Amino acid sequence: MSTTRMMSVRSLFLRLNHDRTLRKTTDIIGKNDLWLTEGQLVVGAERFIKLNGYQKIEFNQNFNQGGYQFISHIVGYRNSSLGYVNEYVNQVQDNEYMQEQNQAAQLMDVERKPSGVFEGSNSNIATAVCLINSKIQDYDLGFFGHVESILYDIIDSYENTNLILVTDSLSYLSITSKEEVGVTVENLMEEGLHLLFMNEKSDYAFFEKYDDIIERPITVYGA
Repeated sequence: MSTTRMMSVRSLFLRLNHDRTLRKTTDIIGKNDLWLTEGQLVVGAERFIKLNGYQKIEFNQNFNQGGYQFISHIVGYRNSSLGYVNEYVNQVQDNEYMQEQNQAAQLMDVERKPSGVFEGSNSNIATAVCLINSKIQDYDLGFFGHVESILYDIIDSYENTNLILVTDSLSYLSITSKEEVGVTVENLMEEGLHLLFMNEKSDYAFFEKYDDIIERPITVYGA
């Protein structure tokens, strides 16, 4: 069954990255082979969103309501007025997972607007907008500028909407050890960006504040 637990940040990422770090030292593989693919991160983000009670999920959604048009890999909608919340087991075989996903879609056969949001008032709807970037190693002005533009557009143009940057847990070292990367991420998180790290076993670490990445025990989601 899926669980949540508290753990120090350092211990957490040692565990998240242990198997791949060990494999790097014992096998003949390239550095790029260690990182999760975009597809793996999308699947993991979908499971994480469902674990946190988002009842509707859409993929590759175009956002053009504000002044900066962008596409989100995966978007979760949570309607607090609905009387149920679905939770999913984290680690399942792909065919079992797709079967559960199809069953959930049938259970949630509610009338929706063309925009993908539930019919009715938007005041009860929380939206999680996910961006996928597996490998954060060095400062990338183009990428971080893109994230910043999306973040400010969401703040200005969309209600009850959070931006989540989904990345490989291997990105943690660069974010915490490379000053330019760390300062940029810290500034973005102060403005409202959230971070979701994951490894190949579908273990997760979710951060809403940069200080939590550095100092405090955090909640870990996984099996």
